[in-house]
Amino acid sequence: MGFFSKQKGESRFDDRAPYMIEMTHISKKFGQLEVLKDINLTIKRGEVVVLIGPSGSGKSTLLRTINKLEKINGGKIRIKGKNINDPDMNNNMLREMVNMVFQHFNLFANMTVGKNIGIGPQKLKYWDAKKTDQRVDELLNQVGLADKKDDYPENLSGGQKQRIAIARALAMGPEIILFDEPTSALDPEMVGEVLNVMKDIAKSGTTMIVVTHEMSFAKEVADRIVFLEEGELIADMKPEELNRDYPHERVASFLNKII
Repeated sequence: MGFFSKQKGESRFDDRAPYMIEMTHISKKFGQLEVLKDINLTIKRGEVVVLIGPSGSGKSTLLRTINKLEKINGGKIRIKGKNINDPDMNNNMLREMVNMVFQHFNLFANMTVGKNIGIGPQKLKYWDAKKTDQRVDELLNQVGLADKKDDYPENLSGGQKQRIAIARALAMGPEIILFDEPTSALDPEMVGEVLNVMKDIAKSGTTMIVVTHEMSFAKEVADRIVFLEEGELIADMKPEELNRDYPHERVASFLNKII
């Protein structure tokens, strides 16, 4: 992609930066409650990092700081060397670089599937209708829902809705995709179809950060598994280390409950 800039005078993302994402001394508070405590985390280009930990440990909040859905209280977040909280940060530029898939889909109920997928690139990339339509068709084929283009979200199953949400995230051509518990709202029989799409994305070299309790997915796809508890980053593991005998009591206790 080379240097990436939208407006004259902006600082730019730098393809030569050593990390795709670099988080240093991140803190976040909701009122007096400190939900992220001195988080330090670096992620290389193309890595798949899975965040695990008990409910309320700060996983989703950490994810949401990367695309500025949550404002940090301290520390720095750099994407390809660029501090995303710099005053000259163009948020549209950030949203092209980083996109997100939510737990509850967040599709626009009054729009067809095709329009849900195409709205971002048409507005932010300024594509014409023909180019947008071509991109929508490509993505629908990619997620196995080519026949749903003119349907509305209310007519889709949960698994189909989430695959459309993934297609919408991909439409912007992001280099980073954040997944916030993408299968937790699904019936068990629908989980596999969504995870298969995510596996394909991982193979493409897209940098991914995934909050999930799907440990089989984590073992198969993740390059690293990061454990958070009470806002602290407790462990940064390889998939093969993910077992009940992990040599940290808090991590082992959690793993014994879910695997």
